[in-house]
Parts: sequence; structure tokens; C-alpha cells
Amino acid sequence: MKVITIGNEKGGVGKSTIACNLAVEAALSGFKVLLIDADSQQSSIDFRAVRAENDALPQFHAVSITKNTIHRDVTSFQEFDLILIDAGGRDTAVFRSALLACNLLIIPVLPSQYDIWATQGTIEVLEQAQSFKNIDALFVLNQVITNTLIEKDALEALERFPIHIFNTRLHSRVAFKKSIMEGMGVSEYDGNSKAAQEIKSLWEETVNLI
Repeated sequence: MKVITIGNEKGGVGKSTIACNLAVEAALSGFKVLLIDADSQQSSIDFRAVRAENDALPQFHAVSITKNTIHRDVTSFQEFDLILIDAGGRDTAVFRSALLACNLLIIPVLPSQYDIWATQGTIEVLEQAQSFKNIDALFVLNQVITNTLIEKDALEALERFPIHIFNTRLHSRVAFKKSIMEGMGVSEYDGNSKAAQEIKSLWEETVNLI
């Protein structure tokens, strides 16, 4: 069983969108998936509820855990191949528990200097968690605007941290928002879209890490 946490203390970086899309890709790939929503906003749980109304879609399990027991609770979910944790923003005991629960931390970050500065707190919490267990971590650049120099500047800023960066970049695309409203991953909503290609690429990179 592998556990992946998608988290960043900085809010609004697309954690839930990435977590839900990765859960979909894992289910499509034949994994038995559990999505843990550790955010009080419950966006992933809401997505799962909408998805459950469509019997034509491959389903996955989802639970809400908003207490600082996640790192203990995951041991009771041995029947799953993959657990994805949608961690809420802010440095809380719940956020730290979500980090301690995982083997891999995916840190979404927006291509903005303010967001990159704010990510420093997440790195510090990660380093503390790594003193207790081995946790791999990678940045994923999210909501990139095409044909701008912002992406290049953001990558240069992120490279100053001692953490690798996914080769895949997720761009700001309407398909991400529309598909979530339908309880679908972008690859189900429009399999030929650039958004779908990006998520499939991110999933392939993630599989190679687990």
C-alpha cells in the first residue's frame, strides 16, 4: 500500500483538483483507491458524492478525516492499493499528520513569487516529518499561464529548494473546473484535451515514483 499526500500550507494552489484527478487516473488504471479528505472544506468529498451519481464511471472510496490521527488511521486501510490524502492548508496538527502518513508528498505551487515564498513553511514541516520517516517530495507547478515568462521564473525560484520538480506542468485550463463540476476527471471529460494530457502525464510520473 502506497500513501500519497497532496498538500501545501498555502491555500488556493489546486490541491483538491489534483487529488481528485489522480484518484480518477488511479481508478482507471485498476488501482483500488481510497481518497482521504483532510480539509475542512470537504471539496474532495463533494466531488466523490457527485461522481457516485454516475454509474458509468469507475468509482473509488472516499472518507473524511479532519483529526490529527491520519498517520495512524491509514494502517487500518490495508485493502487499498493506493491512498491519496487531500491535505488542507495551514500548518495544523491535521496537516502534519497527513505528512507523517505518506510515502510521497506532492506539493502544488502556483507560478507566483508570493506563493513560492509561502511554500517555505511547508518545506520546514516536511523536514521535521522526515526526521521520523522517509518521505519523498516533489513540486508540481500548477495553473501555469501559457506563453509567458512566469513559468521560467517560477522554475528558477523553485530550484533553490532541495526538492525535485515534476516534469509535467499543469496549465490554467477551463476543463479542470468544468470536469470537477461533473464529478469527472479531465481525462474522462475530454480525453483529447491538453488538460487530460497533462494529468495523464502527471499520473505516469507519479506511478514511476511509487
